[in-house]
Amino acid sequence: MSAPPTRVHSRLPLAPFWAALAWSAVALGLALGWLAGVVPPGLSEAEAFGTLHTAGNVGVTTAVSCVVGAVGVALALLLPRGTAPRLLESLTWALVAVLLLFYVESTLLVWLGYSLIMPVVVWAEPALGAAYVAHTLSPGLLHVLFFALGAGIWVWAALAHRRGRRQGCARCGRAPAWTPELERSLRGRALRVGRVAVACAFVLALLYPALRLPWLFGYSMGLPAERFAQISADPGAIMVGVGLGSAGVAGAVLMLGLVQRWGVRFPRWTVGLSGRRVPVSLAVLPAGLVAMALLGLGRGVLVRTWQMGGIVPGEETHTFVFGSMPLWAVALAVATVAYAVRRRAECGVCGRGLPETWPVPVPARPRARSGSPVG
Repeated sequence: MSAPPTRVHSRLPLAPFWAALAWSAVALGLALGWLAGVVPPGLSEAEAFGTLHTAGNVGVTTAVSCVVGAVGVALALLLPRGTAPRLLESLTWALVAVLLLFYVESTLLVWLGYSLIMPVVVWAEPALGAAYVAHTLSPGLLHVLFFALGAGIWVWAALAHRRGRRQGCARCGRAPAWTPELERSLRGRALRVGRVAVACAFVLALLYPALRLPWLFGYSMGLPAERFAQISADPGAIMVGVGLGSAGVAGAVLMLGLVQRWGVRFPRWTVGLSGRRVPVSLAVLPAGLVAMALLGLGRGVLVRTWQMGGIVPGEETHTFVFGSMPLWAVALAVATVAYAVRRRAECGVCGRGLPETWPVPVPARPRARSGSPVG
């Protein structure tokens, strides 16, 4: 059994709480401005389907934003002090939930999808590039991006506080009772859970491409005939739809990297990177953002269905596919967390941890001697 590490964990870092305080102060300032009569930007039914930020409920949006900003400022000041740690930690996660469910909308996933395909489609339709830039800089999208950033900052602060409350390492989170045996067991569980989560996420991820790729062959895939006729009359719309479907397939394949060897070491076909270690943040940050966006789009579909009084006739297939995206988001989030846990290597702060040993190199098969075949 390995000797216990001699170094101890560092003190609770303040950077997450300073970031949370700054973001919350800005959010509170925006809310107070809205209270003074400045209408929140992007409050329009056209900004996102299923949005909760409409011109008819400015008061609700303002009230929620005031509460979010004020509670955020208070939590950012109290969390580092260690007062009522469990209660404050619960409030922090509740704040994250409010940010995800109330502010993150379908526009985030749409923007991410267009960002992936724009370098390709802009060559065929230059006008789409200008439209993409205008949409990126629109007040409505900036509004969503700001609160999505806030959700990420508060997750960072919540994890930092949890590590401090458990007297774990500020960088890796490992507790003082860490042992190599516990590490190996945790990695094994993370790999098993990750494989199940990735399998579920992969199946759900292919539902959207199944709606869009058949457009190339004239199949509407559940769209009303008149609506599909309008789309078919515009080659740009068909190209964008197929492009987004292709991006969905690429995303599904990339998710496999969360449990495959090429998600740890760059594969051979990555020229200049082959065999090098894949940075954990290169997989975790994009996957976390996509999970957040999927949750926003799925929530938007459910809200829209409720606002319309039920599923619109002729759109049952699309409602089912888009409504299942919160399940995809949960599966992807679980797979991402399992990946991050499994990829934790030796910590340079506390000295705890084991080297990254997975994937294990496959031993070379011994050559057969003359007259003595192997295997």
